[in-house]
Amino acid sequence: MPRGITMKTKTFSGRLLIPALASIALLSGCSSVEPLLQEDHGSLIQEQWNAPVAQSLTVQTNANWWKAWENDELIALIELAQKNNTDVRQALANVRSAAAQADLATANLFPSLGLSGQGTHSRQNHSSSDRWSAQGDGTWSFSLIGGNLAERRAALYEAQSSVMTLEDVRIAIASEVAQNYIQLKLAYVKREIAQQTLSNYVEASHIAGWRYEAGLVDQTDVDQSLSNVESARAQIPVIEASIQRYVNALARLTVQNAADVKVKATAEVPIAPTGISISFPAQTLNQRPDLRAAEMQLLAAAERVYVANAQRFPTLRLSGNLGTQAATLSALGASGTGVAALVGALSMPLFNWAEQVTSTEVAKAQLEKAQVAYTATLVGALEETENALNGIASAQTRTASLALARKAAESAADLALQQYRAGLVDYQNVLNTQRSLFSARDAEQVNNADLATQLVVLYRAVGGGWTPDDTNQIDTSKKE
Repeated sequence: MPRGITMKTKTFSGRLLIPALASIALLSGCSSVEPLLQEDHGSLIQEQWNAPVAQSLTVQTNANWWKAWENDELIALIELAQKNNTDVRQALANVRSAAAQADLATANLFPSLGLSGQGTHSRQNHSSSDRWSAQGDGTWSFSLIGGNLAERRAALYEAQSSVMTLEDVRIAIASEVAQNYIQLKLAYVKREIAQQTLSNYVEASHIAGWRYEAGLVDQTDVDQSLSNVESARAQIPVIEASIQRYVNALARLTVQNAADVKVKATAEVPIAPTGISISFPAQTLNQRPDLRAAEMQLLAAAERVYVANAQRFPTLRLSGNLGTQAATLSALGASGTGVAALVGALSMPLFNWAEQVTSTEVAKAQLEKAQVAYTATLVGALEETENALNGIASAQTRTASLALARKAAESAADLALQQYRAGLVDYQNVLNTQRSLFSARDAEQVNNADLATQLVVLYRAVGGGWTPDDTNQIDTSKKE
């Protein structure tokens, strides 16, 4: 963090955002920032979510949200990714760079000082002389209408934005790890289902062979049963390949060798906790660090416009030195050896108005881009949250029906196999029920994985486990 910059929470929510931004910009010297945000922002953020909110979503989201999954494998992978992931490390580097820029902008508000010393020895016509000197010098340049202050405020806003961007990257990486972990576990389940289906087809094939040898069925049943066995067996390598892809993705996210990824090949989809609170849209969006980062970039861009305009006005420059000169080193500092100078000057551009106008227009264009970026982040946040809520509601609605369908399919498949063994039905009945069973089992597990995935998406959409506190934000409220 920048030295001398205190950390303090600043929050803006919903329809209070425009006047809050306007107040900050007014304090910073900008005439107004109300035009920076479109007037229809208030209409974008409704009082309630349009999507249904499940009653089970009751517990506040916080930094310990992943612990609620009670899954040590998942937590270990997320912690490893937070430590090693290249995107996280790059975001950390960006924070350090922005902090250094804020330090530099702060240092530029103060005079620069230097200290020098010199000694000379000269010889001429068989005589010699010495001369010693020591002096300190300093310079100070300051915009009379506060351009330096605006430059510092812009740097502070950008540093704060980088902190929030870091939090957003951490949330995104955690979400990506969780989604790949869920899909890996689903692939293990699919492999188990495929192996069970293969076993059922093998059993049915044996029965077909016995019945053919007994003269009860023709060769068609035998051929059909063998075709089903081999088709089911061919599905397993496809699933194995998908397993390896998810393992490779986790290896990339955690920056380790794929052979070192510690995930047990258990045939169960992670059970996601539904204990997430969904508050009013304005409060929910207030948790998103990416939206706050865009907000800070918008404020910084407004300050950059002020900096560009300030270049048209005079700048005060003071320079001076204070020192001592003497013929001997021991005489330095004695009475009568002091020297001093002070120069003050005002400077302002006269014949580079075109350059000044161009730099101002560039700054205004950057401001407009920041405004568009903020709006895009806002509508994207609304879309992500609404879609996640709809996805959760849809998955929860399907859960009971899919469980009943799977139980019915299991019963039908068992009965059809028994009837085929007894000669009461033909092989086509066995084939149909086995296919229905495979489909029902697969659909139920896919839905379970989809519910877990949608909860991860919701975690990302509501700002993740990041809770603003006294260690998350840079205080930009102090104005020089």
